[in-house]
Amino acid sequence: MLKKITIFYFFSLLVTTVNAQETAENNGASSKTSEENTSLFLAKDVPEGVYKTYEDLVAKKGVYMGDAIMRKSVMRYKPIDKAAVVDQVYFAWTRNDVKLDFFAISYNGVLYIQQKYFHKYSVKEDRSQDGSNPLSYHRVINDGKFLYLEGVFANSFTKGAAYGTGGIVGGLLSVNMNKLKGVVFDIEKKEVNFIRDCEDLNLLIEQYNGTKIECIEKDVDIQTVRENIDKIIK
Repeated sequence: MLKKITIFYFFSLLVTTVNAQETAENNGASSKTSEENTSLFLAKDVPEGVYKTYEDLVAKKGVYMGDAIMRKSVMRYKPIDKAAVVDQVYFAWTRNDVKLDFFAISYNGVLYIQQKYFHKYSVKEDRSQDGSNPLSYHRVINDGKFLYLEGVFANSFTKGAAYGTGGIVGGLLSVNMNKLKGVVFDIEKKEVNFIRDCEDLNLLIEQYNGTKIECIEKDVDIQTVRENIDKIIK
């Protein structure tokens, strides 16, 4: 009888231990999944309004402006229809047409980051990348583990040298150096990376455990950048 009780007790203890281990593993998996989900930064979760600083955006502490602000085109500074999807715009006060100067603006469900902050928060290797409209805003095209935006940028040193040649030729050279590039804003690390070429794209893919692409040429087209960003951002 004692032998039977001992065997039963050992079996019960074994079952209890296994169940406890499974519960702990499940809880650990749930915590990990929850942690991964909370690390995503989604534009749709940002309340409509203006955000003066990076810290305000992260804390989602904005100021709602309603119809007090409007979007204006970069080329001709004309009003843009509220429903139109535009990747780069200016924001202005409706009452006096003065350009807004904020870190970010959430407008009609779309998040925009001001261009001058791309330079401010860029990694050392990308500090030379500059646009021509620092007070303009770029639309967040994709979001998740980081924010993905696009814009026309060039190496400021090379561009400056082209301008230095003077005249129409210098102007044309500097304009031709501008190129549409992908921009990655890592909200958690507070840093901006420009995807300048295929090697840059592969470094990003590798960072997020994706499958690297074959770099036949140094340059990479923007459609390839978009497709691969979509694979690793969520």
